[in-house]
Parts: sequence; C-alpha cells; structure tokens
Amino acid sequence: MKKAITTSAIVIALSLSSLCPASAETSENSIQDSARAVQYFEDELNFKTNPHFVNKVIKDKIPNITIVDVRSANDFAKGHIPGAVNVPYDKFNSFDGSETEFAGLNKDGFNLVYCYTKTCTLSQKAGKKFASLGYPVKEIVGGYELWAEEKNSIETGDGK
Repeated sequence: MKKAITTSAIVIALSLSSLCPASAETSENSIQDSARAVQYFEDELNFKTNPHFVNKVIKDKIPNITIVDVRSANDFAKGHIPGAVNVPYDKFNSFDGSETEFAGLNKDGFNLVYCYTKTCTLSQKAGKKFASLGYPVKEIVGGYELWAEEKNSIETGDGK
C-alpha cells in the first residue's frame, strides 16, 4: 500500500512539473514560448484544413483547388469526396518513389490531400512529396473517415 502511494505521488509530481517547466526554453515569467506557439498555430492554419472548408470549396466551386485522395483505387471507387482525384499510394510506392510529376495535381493552386483516418500518415507522406516538387498542399485533417462520419456527400466510382 505504501509503495502504491509513493508511486502515485511520483506520477502526480511528474505531471505537475510538465505543466510548469523550469527550463531554459521558457522565460522566468512565462509558462510557454509564445513565439513558438504562434508559429505552430500559423503552420497548422497554413498546412491543414478540415471538412467544413472542403465543403465550402465544393459548394462555392472555388477555383484552383484540387481535392486529392491518396487511398487505394479500390477504396476510392467505393466512396470519396466529390470531385476528388485519386493518386493512390500503392501506385506510387507510398510516395517514397522517384516520381516528379503527378497527373491531376495543381501547381497554380492548393491541393487538399486526404487518406483514410486521422491516424493515417499517407496524406502527410504525400503532402511532403508533393510540396518537395512544388505543389502547394494542405492536409484534410481526419481523412475520409471524418468526412463520412460528418455525413458529407460522397461520390462513388473511379472518377473517370
């Protein structure tokens, strides 16, 4: 019993210490590096989007935005965000290959990339690859799973 209480006390102390760090990263009067926080949130806004914005793109027919589904062709055919183009990860070595061009992507506007779920990293790998080749890109957070969960419209077929 005494050992359990001691272990709990250590866990609580460690948890509290992470909330109030006494490190060189923060100033004496600050609990967070505000400049880094500003940059972090700016990056989030610059490189991520959500189903609400994607619906606006579709509804308002916003030009120069391409919706890019990087799931397999089979899953794309079963259902995808309306108007999306399919650039399947399995055709492009999970975006670790030597490709330098991707048909359907846009270098003159944003490419909104999504994969399966919020924990899937395929859209991030694709985004990194696309950005390295000069394609402006944002990740649709939550992927197809969140899109469908929120009861947004879905297209089926191969898009051809």
